Amino acid sequence: MSSDPTKNPKTPVLEACGIGKHYQGQWLFHSWNAVLEPGQGLALTGANGSGKSTLLQCIGGLIRPDTGVIKWGGEKEQIPACSLAAPYLDIPTEYTLNELVTFHFSINPIKSGADPFLQLRLCHLDPTSNLLLKHYSSGMIQKVKLVLALLTDAPILLLDEPHSHLDREAQAWFQQLLSSSIAGRVWAMASNDPNEYRLCSAAFDLGSNPP
Repeated sequence: MSSDPTKNPKTPVLEACGIGKHYQGQWLFHSWNAVLEPGQGLALTGANGSGKSTLLQCIGGLIRPDTGVIKWGGEKEQIPACSLAAPYLDIPTEYTLNELVTFHFSINPIKSGADPFLQLRLCHLDPTSNLLLKHYSSGMIQKVKLVLALLTDAPILLLDEPHSHLDREAQAWFQQLLSSSIAGRVWAMASNDPNEYRLCSAAFDLGSNPP
């Protein structure tokens, strides 16, 4: 979704200009430009190690790029809230599901009309169970991460390989929840699976941006 910001009559939620990041003397990506507006999703694709996750975190202001500028609503220093679900993002596991979800939404805003406990039941998780999360499978933990990320009311949504550890039924559940959660938000996804990022408005292949 690369474009010239001067040709866009609206103030974008996210405007990236000349973004670059290097690691151990090598550029992961450079000169990356994008304008993303509410409701638009961007898929970041590329081989493992190409910088998908790093660029995703730059978009959310979680990592500072080495070059370039990212603006939010036209303001360089204004960093909005973002919601992230990623394999490298751990969640507390010494709690029951009910305890974690209740705590999370006591300190984070929830999207209007959202019902996290309903979504947990729809993906076959029992919010009334006394089982601690540390005993959950990887697939169960992934479902919890996705519910928390998608139902948190944040203007930017970041998803890193959201189909990880999900079977086909769970992937279908995720896609339905995603489709109902992206209105009015800028969102981006790191993925190499077209079925995973099929709701994205555009895709950027980091392999097309060689160092």
